[in-house]
Amino acid sequence: MMAAVALSAGLHLGWVDRTPAGFRAFGWLKAGAGLAGVVAATYLIGALIIQGPGVKWDAYSDQLLSEAVKNRKPVIIDFSAAWCAPCRELDEITFHDGEVVKQAAQDLIMIKVDLTRKGNPATEKLLKEFEVKGVPTVVFLNRNGQERRNLRLVDYLPPDQFLVRMAEIKKGE
Repeated sequence: MMAAVALSAGLHLGWVDRTPAGFRAFGWLKAGAGLAGVVAATYLIGALIIQGPGVKWDAYSDQLLSEAVKNRKPVIIDFSAAWCAPCRELDEITFHDGEVVKQAAQDLIMIKVDLTRKGNPATEKLLKEFEVKGVPTVVFLNRNGQERRNLRLVDYLPPDQFLVRMAEIKKGE
């Protein structure tokens, strides 16, 4: 979205708008702002392309959790919010790391609980059930559906360290 805004503003200011200015430098300022918008859009689009695909998340449901236990699959639940800076770091860096994405697709159920807006009774129940005090909180459930408290994450963690926790939850009880 930011790339589209920067691109359209840059093109409009730099090349489309031909409004005459009251002083000489205005034309140069418009051209400079237009160029800056196009450069910013190019950077944002490039960063998005380089980032690659991320972890595929499922929305929380009791049915999904019970199926995971029935099929003896470990579960990772990410409690996050759009306004949370460490949550965005996890999403943009850790959960877009190639090896994390690969490991998540192999024998793990990845669930995301969005806490951006308060007041949802279902998410309030989950917060109490998993004793979530703030975001980010990443909960690791073993193949029996029981939390491994020693693996719980309550802040940003780089991909290499997150992979250690993923391996640990996959390993066993």
